[in-house]
Amino acid sequence: MISIVVPCYNCEKTFDRCINSIRTQTCQEIEIVLVDDGSTDNTYGLCEEASKKDDRIKVIHQKNGGLMNAWKNGVRNASGEYIAFCDSDDYMDADLIEKMADKIEECHADIILYGMKVEYTDGTVEAEDNQLQEGGYTKGEIVKLILPNYFDNGQMQSALILASRDTKIFKRALLMKVINYLSDEISVGEDDATTFAAVLSAESIFCMRGYYPYHYMRNDGSMIGKYDSKMFDRFLVLRKQLIEIAEQYHYPYMEQIERAFVSNVLLCMKKEISRNRGSGYTKVKQNLIRMRKNPVFTDAISNVTFDKYELKSRVFAGLVLKERYLALYVATSIMAGLGVGKP
Repeated sequence: MISIVVPCYNCEKTFDRCINSIRTQTCQEIEIVLVDDGSTDNTYGLCEEASKKDDRIKVIHQKNGGLMNAWKNGVRNASGEYIAFCDSDDYMDADLIEKMADKIEECHADIILYGMKVEYTDGTVEAEDNQLQEGGYTKGEIVKLILPNYFDNGQMQSALILASRDTKIFKRALLMKVINYLSDEISVGEDDATTFAAVLSAESIFCMRGYYPYHYMRNDGSMIGKYDSKMFDRFLVLRKQLIEIAEQYHYPYMEQIERAFVSNVLLCMKKEISRNRGSGYTKVKQNLIRMRKNPVFTDAISNVTFDKYELKSRVFAGLVLKERYLALYVATSIMAGLGVGKP
């Protein structure tokens, strides 16, 4: 049996779409674990009502502990041999679990990877896929072919495997093996840490390319979509967690983590400019300087090359290195105003 864990927090507006996409799966032999993470709207009642309608639904109510804590609690209370995830503002294709069950029967991999469709509020849809070639990977192949370039191939945001836990199905035993190494303190990049630990611990992986059964709703008001003044600090916490996981599993490519950290901070700087323009240049510059002068970032960026970045990202990184804040502000503001990219 496959369990689907759904962390729920103040999701009354999207709850029905999400849960109905799971309840109506063509494979009906599933368990649905709803984790109400201390919601303050009607999510509590919606979870209870859903469980009364469908005896496959198990509901957990808890004090607000954050996304990482919620899904970990869901895993601990799940009964399935395999676990998939669906965030409460997203939804999945009706045959996802059926196809996963078939693939499990075929390969019995610890992790099965697939892609997703990102749906923006303006109606545009973008498909995101893993960069890993389709097929199965043994432990030896994971070590040889995946780990050396896991986070980064030299380009910006160029991980081999999509970080999102929603784009893969895991053996529950694998998640239980790594779950205690995942800190509840992480509030951005929860999936980065989870997937990294799982891949390091996995004996086998199967990657499905060109398959996008998960629908990620990019809400501009979400943690990912809105301006977050604490994002840089959250990336510092994520870096620390990734290093701890790497040390636990003797991951030998620590420079990969540093390059991913630099890439994340550069993206954070772009968001600082494009999403905080209303605060004015002086305030934005202060925030950019705080990031640039942080000793952890200063050390990391001094040891990273940007030769493989695409031109606009290479220029942006060069301006950051030279501390050309006005040029950064003007160029990024113009690009944001023209709607170039979706930072």
